Amino acid sequence: DPPLRETEWVPVKIYFAMKSSQMLAPEIHQLKNDSTLLQKTLELLVEGPKNPELFPVVSPNVKILGVIVQDRIAVADFSRELVEKAYGGSYEEILTVAAIADTLTEFSGVDAVQILVEGKKITTLAGHIDVSEPLSRSPEIIIKQAQ
Repeated sequence: DPPLRETEWVPVKIYFAMKSSQMLAPEIHQLKNDSTLLQKTLELLVEGPKNPELFPVVSPNVKILGVIVQDRIAVADFSRELVEKAYGGSYEEILTVAAIADTLTEFSGVDAVQILVEGKKITTLAGHIDVSEPLSRSPEIIIKQAQ
């Protein structure tokens, strides 16, 4: 028998808000490619960026209760702090929602993201954006980086 391979590490792109503009920029992290990959990715999103030019998009109090993929939709269940500690205005809400959707739709089997809070669909985080339906990727909010 061939020896069992070490779990592979894979690069994941996690989106955070830019200080200078109302856009998102990716930060690359390495994670183990196992059954907890999507959950760990969202936990890093909550932890916030390493890059001092970037801002977190969700409160550090938020807990990730689970992530499953069904029919190419990542169902991401957050603790109620996602709503209770949501960052203020409409731009912050757009960035939070887009960062969650853009981060999870980086994975090949995910076309859209359904946000749940404590296992239930909600209509909005802070009153500006409807999150009751699955959210597709928002590429227009991602900064175009010079190649």
